[in-house]
Amino acid sequence: MNLLTNNHRERRGGDREMIGHMIGNALVVHPRSVLREEIRDLALSLAPDPDHELVVVDLPSASSFSVWESTAKLLPRKRRGVRLVLGGRSREMTVLAGQWLSERLGRTVIAPDGQVMPGVGGSLFVDAGWGTGWVRFQPGKQPRLDGKRFPRPVWENVSSSFVEVMPTSASGVAEPLPGGVWLRPRGPESVLRDQRNRLINTLPCQPEVCTIVLGCPGAPPITLYDITRFFSWIPPEARPTLRLMKFGPMTLPGNVPYGQVLADALEHPVTCYTGIPLGSRTEPTVHALQANGEPGWQAFAEEVIYSPSEAGAPVGPPALVKHRPPVVGVDEIAPAVYQYTQDVVLEVVQAGLWLRGQQEAPHAAAIRSVEPDGGRHLVVFEHDTEEMAARLRVLAEDVIGRLPSWTRHVTALAPAESVVRNRIEVPGKAMSTIDVSSVVTFSAPRAESALSEVDMSSSPPVEVPAAPNEATVRFDRPQIETGNPMSSSPPAPALSSLDADAPSSPIGLVAEPSPQRAGSTAGPSLELPPADVAVVDLPVTAPALISADAPSSPVPASPVPGSPVSAPSVSVSSVPTSSADEVPVAEPVGQETATALAEPGAEPTHTRFVTLVQPTPQPAAAGLVPKRGLDEERAWLRRALSREYAAVANSVSRVLSEHPGFQGALERSGAVLSDAVAIRLYLSSSGDGLDLQLRKGTVGPHVPFARCVVSGLSRLPSHRGATVFSTSMTGQEWELYRNRKLLTEWGFVNALVAPCSRQRARHEVDVLVWSMTARRTKLLEPEQGPVDDRVLFVPGTSFKVLDLREPVDGGRGYVLLRELAAGEIDSTGKVDTNRASLDELAVNSLRRSLQTWESGKLEARVPESAVDRFGQLPGLVRTRQEESR
Repeated sequence: MNLLTNNHRERRGGDREMIGHMIGNALVVHPRSVLREEIRDLALSLAPDPDHELVVVDLPSASSFSVWESTAKLLPRKRRGVRLVLGGRSREMTVLAGQWLSERLGRTVIAPDGQVMPGVGGSLFVDAGWGTGWVRFQPGKQPRLDGKRFPRPVWENVSSSFVEVMPTSASGVAEPLPGGVWLRPRGPESVLRDQRNRLINTLPCQPEVCTIVLGCPGAPPITLYDITRFFSWIPPEARPTLRLMKFGPMTLPGNVPYGQVLADALEHPVTCYTGIPLGSRTEPTVHALQANGEPGWQAFAEEVIYSPSEAGAPVGPPALVKHRPPVVGVDEIAPAVYQYTQDVVLEVVQAGLWLRGQQEAPHAAAIRSVEPDGGRHLVVFEHDTEEMAARLRVLAEDVIGRLPSWTRHVTALAPAESVVRNRIEVPGKAMSTIDVSSVVTFSAPRAESALSEVDMSSSPPVEVPAAPNEATVRFDRPQIETGNPMSSSPPAPALSSLDADAPSSPIGLVAEPSPQRAGSTAGPSLELPPADVAVVDLPVTAPALISADAPSSPVPASPVPGSPVSAPSVSVSSVPTSSADEVPVAEPVGQETATALAEPGAEPTHTRFVTLVQPTPQPAAAGLVPKRGLDEERAWLRRALSREYAAVANSVSRVLSEHPGFQGALERSGAVLSDAVAIRLYLSSSGDGLDLQLRKGTVGPHVPFARCVVSGLSRLPSHRGATVFSTSMTGQEWELYRNRKLLTEWGFVNALVAPCSRQRARHEVDVLVWSMTARRTKLLEPEQGPVDDRVLFVPGTSFKVLDLREPVDGGRGYVLLRELAAGEIDSTGKVDTNRASLDELAVNSLRRSLQTWESGKLEARVPESAVDRFGQLPGLVRTRQEESR
């Protein structure tokens, strides 16, 4: 059978090597000579997209830019947007292609930023950590996240709790899944990985129902606080869309069903699945769960509602709200009750089916309260009298004979009296599946699986290790040198962003908040208390990317700033560094011959400026987050800058509390608040001069401060696409950029999402950087002099020089850079050179952005007080060299 029958359409044009076919609901663009099976199968399985053209692109790894032009010509020429899926390509390629196609076609393009995971019913789930998912690109507009799920369910828009990983307690995490959210413990990853894959591959993404998976089989239990904390983030109007599913052990008070405990704790009805939903996205079937997480028999009772109980009142059974008919040919005479014979009815209950008389039994609540067991389906029958018991047992066996074979072989007969006595004895033989002499015992109200041998509810809680002891070291006040050879103003420091691409699985800590204006007071003057460091001749090392997880030395403590007594200075050698904290650093490749430049208005015989390639710092001098965590750095920040910290902590806390992504995290610990305070202080005028010390690779209090800023930036929204700032360059700096295509920035790089007229009026060179991980700082900008369009790149970010042009005849010059992803650089610092198509896409997108900005009206995006923060060339450092008379 031809898979392309009735859906085959060939699109000609552009590159002769490329061709397009309609396969299923998607247009597949691929090389004319081959169509890979996995691409064909992916296209055939995709659900339709009613709002966009669904396009699957499969290109060779070394595709030239002309192939992308051909791909653009093969796309349908309609007004609708395009949803783009690139088979087997890197994140940076996918995002660049989405931006370029959007500008090339003049249409909306939605492309995945992260790992694309096929789900149930043709759905796609995109995730690679913080701030990843589907990204919407529109011509002339900034890219923005468009959720993680396709087709996008209505509940995903309600709260960021459905989109990002969020901590629920010191030992619990809320993790997004294609079909909902998983409230799970932290580790062990070997167990979590298998169960995660099971949930991704089997749990359907229902359009109007969000499944909340509770616990993990084989892992420590989650707590009631984990669940109630998550519910506190969900708006009340969205709670009816939630369905709870017990998946693993939980630590709950008493011997009461978990649904009843939650309803009482939340003071709100909760709806629970009796198992795991499987199959269709619109009409899934529910299967009871076994102890190891495997689905068992298909449940007849599918959903129940627990309502809050009154104080002192007995707890009743949940209300059955959704079920399926037990057998064919019986009429429903009441909700979940069917007329089996003239005087016998068959009722659907959680544990299976119940045969009884027409009259309500006094122990009905006990039978209806028994929770299902994935390893055993029960058919309960009444036996008030010996004659009645014999008759109903025969009818029960008849019921078992009418069940599907996969349910019949796990079905057991259970006298109702044994349920009431909290024991279920299974005598006799049931359709040749139970031995006559066998007696199987279950506990109630929950009939536990015969396959389950371990009660994980007794597992010990996760222990959180205490923070290591801090080393106490005193610092002198630093002599921060500033200067710009092209301006009389102080030099502009730079800001950078954390690369959140590392985790391949959706594991993280805090959800990404939507950016909003931060209304808070400006930070006080910040004076860091470290050591005198005078660097004139800096060794130049080959650019290399050190992972943000690189270990570093313990962070020293310092006295409160402003102390009248200066402490002795501390050199690099005086800060203890264990051998385990050392990381390979690129060897020096030689000193660059620096051209001396006279500072405007200064005596040229005494002050000179030199521009050098930044040295790769030792771990103790790098503003990277160490593997051991930041407990010591945060403690130092709160102690050494206690007055400055207190001045802005309240306003920052208020801003964060208004965003769901930070709620709960603030209550869990002070880490989030400390990092946010560090960002606010850095963005204010207090942070002027911090980056120069980071760029020089010196050791001092600027290092723990910068690390807190880097950690806080990882929780802010990321920016993908073009960024820009203006600067002035010397002849030596042009020469350095021509001769060195790869550069690593060890300070922060401040950039904008669009040009600033105030900056352009002062400088004649535009630096455009294609960003993958830069962070938007609008949420934490200071009240005085905020820069709402600012983005920051974090220390350790590497850049590739794509193109440059010096200003001539009064025209403007430009430098085009592309941020390198972590996957492009190996452990030795070697960069993958097989990224020509990436470079071409980035160059074309940056040039198109430049043309768009030239034709539009420029705004003064940066206040006068912050202009000099923008303009530092990534990878280079300008230092002032003092000479004797």
